[in-house]
Amino acid sequence: MNLQEHITAFGEHLEAKSFSPRTVEAYTRHAREFAGFLGRYYPRIRRPNEVSREIVDDYQQFVRSSKNRDGRPPANTTLRLKLTALKAFFAFLLERDVVLRDPTSVIVAPREEQRLSRRVPNDEEMREILDAVQPHDPVSMRDRAILELFYASGIRTSELCDLKISEVDLKEQTATIVRGKGGKTRIVPIGQYAAHYIGLYLEKGRKRLLQGKRDDPGNLFLTSSGTPYSRKTINRSVMGRVNKLVAGDRRITCYSVRHSVASTLIAHGVDIAYVAQLLGHTSLQTTQRYLKIEIGDLKRMHSLYHPREQNPCR
Repeated sequence: MNLQEHITAFGEHLEAKSFSPRTVEAYTRHAREFAGFLGRYYPRIRRPNEVSREIVDDYQQFVRSSKNRDGRPPANTTLRLKLTALKAFFAFLLERDVVLRDPTSVIVAPREEQRLSRRVPNDEEMREILDAVQPHDPVSMRDRAILELFYASGIRTSELCDLKISEVDLKEQTATIVRGKGGKTRIVPIGQYAAHYIGLYLEKGRKRLLQGKRDDPGNLFLTSSGTPYSRKTINRSVMGRVNKLVAGDRRITCYSVRHSVASTLIAHGVDIAYVAQLLGHTSLQTTQRYLKIEIGDLKRMHSLYHPREQNPCR
């Protein structure tokens, strides 16, 4: 088998291990980028067992020195993903005895950046944004239902796009996320407002968006042409329309709403473990990125609860 055939087998292996389609696509794409690097700079390398540590180190330097379309260096998150994908590919090859040694052992992944959305709306701003979308036709009914669901549950964009009608229980006010990140299923509360506006959309909007098509994909939210959303189209179309209705610089994305949910709940005293479960995080370290603790808050909590501060200093 040549390198491209091994990459195809790698993708099939990830699918069999129940990795999400997004992860499979990203890992195989980055493995093909490495193959492209070999074809350009090391054309004599045709098989994985011919890849040396020196070549991998060269690729690592190549990736670090590359530029984005806007001329800026790639973010650490992007670098980590590219290098992690390459390590996973060679781990797969090592497991299959295609290579005898792992040449990616020289990889030093950059530190993960604690970089979040630049503009995260607070709860008051979110109420104004929600109220700006008045449900008067099928499109605005759908957009309001999408916003309410995002803000109620904090689900990922891909999870909302994949959500089926059958996975939402309006009576119980819950949604079942099937095969979320890592292939895990969880149930999240959606609250009364999201349940109300989803019900309104299902009753008066969705059938008109389906436009009489016989083949109903079953997805809860449909585009104006009656097809399911993707992560890109929902940010571009739905959030694009919402941002035109909002005054000032309060532009939002699907992710900034998810971040707003986490920040709001944590600020109101919800235990971080519950927030992690709501968002589908497997590690509390991931959820901790949403913590925004000011020094004034820290000093106030310290003076209220630290045992040494309970008695005046003499």
